[in-house]
Amino acid sequence: MEAHQITFTVLPTPAAVTTARRRVRDTIQNWAETPPDSDVVHTAEVVFSELATNAIRYAGHHPIPVDVRLSGAVLRVEVRDRGPALPAPTLPEDDSEGGRGLFLVGVLADRFGTTPTASGKSCWAEIDMAEPSSVAAAIATSLPVQRSYT
Repeated sequence: MEAHQITFTVLPTPAAVTTARRRVRDTIQNWAETPPDSDVVHTAEVVFSELATNAIRYAGHHPIPVDVRLSGAVLRVEVRDRGPALPAPTLPEDDSEGGRGLFLVGVLADRFGTTPTASGKSCWAEIDMAEPSSVAAAIATSLPVQRSYT
C-alpha cells in the first residue's frame, strides 16, 4: 500500500471541526484500494475530533494545522496547536461534562502521544488500519444478539 497524506488547517470553531471530521473520513475512505473497515474509519473520525476539539479548547484562537497520513497500514492523525501545556489523559468525575477526550483517544488509538514544538505542541495518534481496533473487536463480540419475538 502506498503512502498518502493530507495537510490542512482547521479554524478554531466547533463547526470547523465537524467539517474537518467529514473531510478526514472521506479522504481515508478514498485512499484505500479496498474500502477500509467501517469501525476503523469511525475510530479515526472520533480520534481526530477529540484531538482537534482539545486543540481549540485549550490552545486559543489560532488556526489548527492538521496532518493525516496513511503509510502502509498505519494511519497517523496529528494536530498541532500553540498551547504550551502537554495534555495528560485522565478520568474526570462522574458528573463532569468534559475531560474524557484524551482518555477516549488512548482507548481507541493503537498508539498516541504529544510532542513539544517550538511554537506549542503536536498531539498525535496512530491507528492500525489492517484490522479493527482491539476495543472495537471486543465490543463487537460482547454485544448481545438482538432477538425479535412476534
